Amino acid sequence: MPTNGGLIGKENLPDQTGRTKVTSFTSSGNFTISPNKTLGTADAVLVVAGGGGSQANSGNGGAGAGGFRLIGTHPLPASAVPVTIGAGGASGNTIGEAGGDGGNSVFGSASNPITSTGGGGGGAGYIGGGNAPEGGTPGGSGGGGGARSGAASASGASPGGSGNTPPVSPPQGNNGGPGKSAGPSPAMSAGGGGGASAVGGTGADDGGAGGAGTDVTPTFGPGYGDSGYFSGGGGGLNQGPASDFAPGGAGGGGQGGTGGAAGNQSGTANTGGGAGGGPIATTGGSGIVLVKESVRRISGIWTMNDAYEYKKTDEWVNPD
Repeated sequence: MPTNGGLIGKENLPDQTGRTKVTSFTSSGNFTISPNKTLGTADAVLVVAGGGGSQANSGNGGAGAGGFRLIGTHPLPASAVPVTIGAGGASGNTIGEAGGDGGNSVFGSASNPITSTGGGGGGAGYIGGGNAPEGGTPGGSGGGGGARSGAASASGASPGGSGNTPPVSPPQGNNGGPGKSAGPSPAMSAGGGGGASAVGGTGADDGGAGGAGTDVTPTFGPGYGDSGYFSGGGGGLNQGPASDFAPGGAGGGGQGGTGGAAGNQSGTANTGGGAGGGPIATTGGSGIVLVKESVRRISGIWTMNDAYEYKKTDEWVNPD
């Protein structure tokens, strides 16, 4: 770049757009751009809601992942854009109570929001007694159905919760898997929570696996989420003969537990992962918002100090 008397003149080129900047929100706040730094349009906006929680009791389903919405070329106003990060769903602590739903995440004002819906809670299960299991609750992705053992009169399948609720296009998530209920234990297992890319697994002789999330590495690059993945569903409780842990979906989904060893896990923070079903209380992973912008070079005359600051921060700073 040519120099002149301690000043750096502009390049003999138009504004450049070959470089990008990603801003990550792991808690609620405001997104603000400077018109001199960006082109006023986001290359991509990712909005992930909080994953659902799972009930603290044997027989419960894995929770659904938080809604996953990846939007491209979204306008960025010069004014501040409010950002809301959804919390992970709480664990249900009463027998027969499904896990709590995750909180919604929102990018934008009420007039032009991108909203992802919190994941559905895992369905409640029962060991013994005459109560039928509960289905998973609906959400961005639905929670897995609960399981039941101990009375043939309560046998049957409990449904998984519906995903993509309320509906958006493209879909923000998938359904939870159904739970299996049978007569004498241990022949029952709970369904897995739905994920951004796949439905939750069916509870059969083993607990249903959590549905897989979605990899955003091609859009945002490495270093985000669960090895690039977000919105994985939680695994369902396994009360079957194998006693294996049902895996959570890639994207922060917690693994399911077993009747003999708890082992169930909460969803990973800031991935939107659903909680794993099992005997101990587990909560959903909180959500996140990522904003990717093209950053341009600014025309004008730059002091040496301004150029130095640019080199340190890798951004053009508008001089006063």
